[in-house]
Amino acid sequence: MANKGLLTLFLSFLSFISLKNIHFLGELIGILLSIIPNSAKNITKVNLQICFPNKGDQEIKFLTRESLKETSKNLLESGKSWITYPKTGVSSIIKVEGMKLVSESLIQDKGVILFTSHLGNIEILISFLSENFKCTIPYKPAKIDAIDDLMKQARRLMGAAMVKADSGGVKSALSALNRGEILIMASDQVPKKSNGIISNFFGTPALSVSLISSLAIRTKSPCHSVSCIRLKKGKGYRIIFSERLEKLNTLGVQQGVNLMNTELEECIMKAPEQYAWEYKRFKHSNFKNPY
Repeated sequence: MANKGLLTLFLSFLSFISLKNIHFLGELIGILLSIIPNSAKNITKVNLQICFPNKGDQEIKFLTRESLKETSKNLLESGKSWITYPKTGVSSIIKVEGMKLVSESLIQDKGVILFTSHLGNIEILISFLSENFKCTIPYKPAKIDAIDDLMKQARRLMGAAMVKADSGGVKSALSALNRGEILIMASDQVPKKSNGIISNFFGTPALSVSLISSLAIRTKSPCHSVSCIRLKKGKGYRIIFSERLEKLNTLGVQQGVNLMNTELEECIMKAPEQYAWEYKRFKHSNFKNPY
């Protein structure tokens, strides 16, 4: 409880800082992280070397520094994401592309499957979706209980229905789709080996989430990718919905996962420095752990 109280106090402090100043602080912290030895820097560099083998050492070094800046901004934005915006909404700081495409899919009354990656700020994306749609979110609990509690509390305040990504969560997801609602899931995480399929991610085999493909085949719900990109100098965020990915409803699971990963790559390349490269994406691949 004490840890949660201190974390809440810290996030409350961050919530009063302007987004522009938060991003300025994030730039400074990111530069510091790019200089001193730390695991985030090391993992980011390894992932970038794997995913961009044609980039030289200086390009990797530059992209590593830029990624650490964006990761720092994302962490510092947590005060606003979990305390301010669930109360005030995010419509005033969002630019949206393709929302009409999702609205058209919802008319079919089969629900809609949205999948995303950890690009930009996923909490802002969830807040926006919850303001505009009835959403269910399968999620993986955070390792730190205090953070997990605050995250769930904030997302519920936003109006999102949180379900664990287990068998019970799958049933809840199916029920939501049957009710014609939206299912939103970050599908770039590494699943349990029993719940994933090896599929190329930026040209390298990686254990990948198969749930999106399985649900798309089973429910025939329209599928779209969605991403949230941070704008410069605290000017807000841009949310981009893709056109319907009709092939996800007809391909086999393996081919569907391949298509999903390809779509995620295209989303990430809109702002590659904003992707969470500090995550051990290849830890359960079919080759030696590179970390």
